[in-house]
Amino acid sequence: MPEHELRLLALDGGGVRGLSTLQILKQLMDVVDPESPPKPCDYFDMIGGTSTGGLIAIMLGRLQMTVDDCINAYVSLSDRVFQKRRHRVTIKGNVQGQFDSAELERAIKEIIVSQGLEEDTLLKDSPDAKCKVFVCATSKETGDTVRLTCYRSPRGREQLLRTTKIWEAGRATSAASSFFDPITIGDFGEGFVDGATGANNPVYEVWNEAQDLWPSGSLEESVKCFVSIGTGIPSLTPFTDDLAGVGKSLLAIATETEKTAERFCRDKSGLDDKGRYYRFNVLRGLEDIGLEESKRKNAIIAATNRYVASQAVFKQMKACGNSLADKQYFGLYRVPFSLDGVPLVNEFVDRASEMEGIEKHLLPTRRKRRRKVVVLHGLGGIGKTQLSIEFARRHQLRFSAVIWLDGRSEDRLRQSIATVASRIPKSQIPESSRRHSPQNTTDIDTAIKDVLAWLSAPENNTWLVVFDNVDKDYQDLQHTPDAYDVKRYIPSADHGSVLITTRLVNLGQLGTPIQVSRVDGEQALAIFKNGYRRDFEDSAESNRLLGLLDGLPLALAQASAFMRETATSFAEYIEFYKAQWGELMGSHDSSQAPLQEYQNGSIWTTWTISYQAIQQRDKMAANLLLLWACLDNKDLWFELLVPAYRRLRTEECIPEWFWAVASSKLTFTRTVKLLLGYSLVEGTEGLSSYATHPIVHEWAWQMQEEDARAKHRWLSRVIIGMAVPHRSERDFSVTQRRLLPHADRCVGPSLGGITNSYDMQRHSNAAILTFDALHSLGNLYADQGKLGEAEKMYQRALQGKEKALSAEHTSTLQTVNNLGILYRDQGKLGEAEKMYQRALQGYEKALGAEHTSTLETVNNLGILYMDQGKLGEAEKMYQRALQGYEKALGAEHTSTLQTVNNLGILYRDQGKLGEAEKMYQRALQGYEKALGPESVMTYVPALNSFWGLGALFHVVGNFAEARGMYSKALVGYEKVVGHDHQSCQHLREMLSSLDGTANSLLIDTMEDLRHKPEGQSSHFITEKTPSKSKRHKLLRKLGLR
Repeated sequence: MPEHELRLLALDGGGVRGLSTLQILKQLMDVVDPESPPKPCDYFDMIGGTSTGGLIAIMLGRLQMTVDDCINAYVSLSDRVFQKRRHRVTIKGNVQGQFDSAELERAIKEIIVSQGLEEDTLLKDSPDAKCKVFVCATSKETGDTVRLTCYRSPRGREQLLRTTKIWEAGRATSAASSFFDPITIGDFGEGFVDGATGANNPVYEVWNEAQDLWPSGSLEESVKCFVSIGTGIPSLTPFTDDLAGVGKSLLAIATETEKTAERFCRDKSGLDDKGRYYRFNVLRGLEDIGLEESKRKNAIIAATNRYVASQAVFKQMKACGNSLADKQYFGLYRVPFSLDGVPLVNEFVDRASEMEGIEKHLLPTRRKRRRKVVVLHGLGGIGKTQLSIEFARRHQLRFSAVIWLDGRSEDRLRQSIATVASRIPKSQIPESSRRHSPQNTTDIDTAIKDVLAWLSAPENNTWLVVFDNVDKDYQDLQHTPDAYDVKRYIPSADHGSVLITTRLVNLGQLGTPIQVSRVDGEQALAIFKNGYRRDFEDSAESNRLLGLLDGLPLALAQASAFMRETATSFAEYIEFYKAQWGELMGSHDSSQAPLQEYQNGSIWTTWTISYQAIQQRDKMAANLLLLWACLDNKDLWFELLVPAYRRLRTEECIPEWFWAVASSKLTFTRTVKLLLGYSLVEGTEGLSSYATHPIVHEWAWQMQEEDARAKHRWLSRVIIGMAVPHRSERDFSVTQRRLLPHADRCVGPSLGGITNSYDMQRHSNAAILTFDALHSLGNLYADQGKLGEAEKMYQRALQGKEKALSAEHTSTLQTVNNLGILYRDQGKLGEAEKMYQRALQGYEKALGAEHTSTLETVNNLGILYMDQGKLGEAEKMYQRALQGYEKALGAEHTSTLQTVNNLGILYRDQGKLGEAEKMYQRALQGYEKALGPESVMTYVPALNSFWGLGALFHVVGNFAEARGMYSKALVGYEKVVGHDHQSCQHLREMLSSLDGTANSLLIDTMEDLRHKPEGQSSHFITEKTPSKSKRHKLLRKLGLR
């Protein structure tokens, strides 16, 4: 028997149409390896050809040329030998070939020399040549088909093997009737003519030769792939130039070629049925091209490309190429395939991209015998083991042995290796090691040594070893003393294939790392159905559940098994998932059998193992993961933590580990790196931030003790409250949008017990920090248009501050002021006025009438009075605020200028357009002087002044000035909120309206540009500048509030 399954190639004759054969072969080699198409001699065990096919067989097999090199050589040869014609009859009356045989001889010799050989090199190849080559020629004396081989054949002629040169074999197989003269070769001068006379389709010749060369067993069982390639279906009209019946003979040869192919397919129907026989032959387009018409190369290539591109042929070629690439092992080191003790799924759901990566790097090839190592890394439960099992199952025939090792601990690994000894063929390792048993531990070291030595044997180079679940980090033995160095157990020889599955990203350094990620929606549905095994109804509930499980195979399998065994509906399971997550996922439910197809059985168990390893190694990383559970899972970045660190570094109630991780980006990155290393988090593409799988996120929340969860939840609120940016900060709206999901998570569905979530007695400042955080979260929700949520935050903050600080404390009054702003935004002007009046009286009493906090509330009252139509009262408030600001802060302070701008709006409403323009101009000149010409273009109050002044110019018909103001506002807003923001679209509409007349859009704009009221900051409370209720609705839509 051959040592592997055989691949055979038969090439028809056909003159210049042999170019079609090469074009088909080129496509086939591209399928085998698209990135680096191999030489046919590296994949076929035997290549046999006739005439044109014989020349090609010599070039591809004996000269080991690539298909591209062979095409170039063949085209050059065709152009040379088919150009120079001769008379058919010599002056002596003898019939001779139409073309110059000496020119053909010279062309073949030049090809031989170009490959680095002497021109008279023998056809005979070295005995260990892996690709056997022969050509068919017809004996002139007997009319029999003779195979001129490059190897010693059982039925071959020794004297021909010993004497035939490569060029002579090429001439003998090409001595086509009427084309080239016969040739005599060998010690006895035997004459040969074109092999096509007897076997233009050499498919039977290849089959019979293979049977002679590999006689043991059934050849049909040994053949993996038999490829036969023709040179086109012939025309049924006789050939021209019919001298002495030659034309009719050539026609008979051409028609017999396809009949031979059909007969072989019938005779060897078993090969065809099993997908082991492939016949490629262009059906249309070559029938009118003569054997000698070398100038019609483009037509040959075009017809062949059309043939290959057809759907049926494309599929056939894909199957053939895959079969060629899949080579079964038949050698001495064959070990029966077994996955005893390995967790198996009934139906594997294909994961094409990951599988292609493994196949690309691990499958055996003839070209490279170096050791190949692939490391599959990813989150526990993501499906690494099942993917590896499927790879082993699919390709086990290509490996001499598939050895599966349990890598969960060094003891398990050693026992796995020692157990392999009993499966190794007799006499290949000492019998004492083959008889090793788990109960006998005294000789385990010897058994392991013998198995590794067997894997390192030079000829045993096609095995696959899988190290499954190597999840303990050997690089940190101080904290993981039971870890081990897996490299010690990888065979030392530079051959074979090694596959490692792990949660540890750093093990990727051992080979080619492939990250296994969550499955897509279609795959997730298939995994769920496999475990569910009941009628599946596509509904809102089922889609919602699949969304919650988010492509995590273990969670999908666990959910489907539970629902199958308990007859739970989708709605019920979702309810369990929300209310009793820990019990559902395996933390307490001992009655639920663990999933057999997953090593650790449940979500809870598999991630707890990783968490315990992290906690032993770095408590800071473990705490960060638990804190993260109180924030949103999708977007954690270092700068989110920095404001809390900077403003509260002296507060004793903040845990020390947080100071460490928030004080240095390098420390933060190293901490997250450990979580990345165990695949519990992942980087976010396009952002310098990180994310966790939603189920990992929920697990980290559920696995905490109640006291620890309360502390982390309290800290999360303080962090997010501190991080809310001032509206004057660059890109504040982008940051606020990133903060909003975190705010939703850390606040939760209710505020019940929020002040009891930390030890208030021990840390008196903790309560104040909580209420300040709620105030700031109120600002965030208000700015993002979530007014109902904002009111809840402000009301809870107010209640807490009144109790903890007093009703007249300035921090309490800040919240009162902001509630006034909120009520005004909601259109509750009466409630707003009560809040403003309370804040004003409190500030005047606590800080004085001229304090800036007092003046901010005065300014806000002015805006409220304008909303109520009390323009006289509004003017008094603005004038008082302006005089106070000028005295306290100066005429060019931004708070002063905001009041100046508001006076401009008031004068505009009163019809005092000249006075209004002066106020707008003063505000803009002041902003530019205070902030600089560049910063003013990103400062929202200044941009609103540009916009308001533009609207004023628009009303009075000064369109040129209006265009200038609108354009400046547009450029600034594009920088602050982005090109596609609604505010920018609104400004573009205003610019477009300049081409027409003033309309309702302009009126609305002037109403909507009144400056927002101001709110004072304390600790991390941000200033606020809301607006009148009607205007506010538009600004909410525009994202400017």
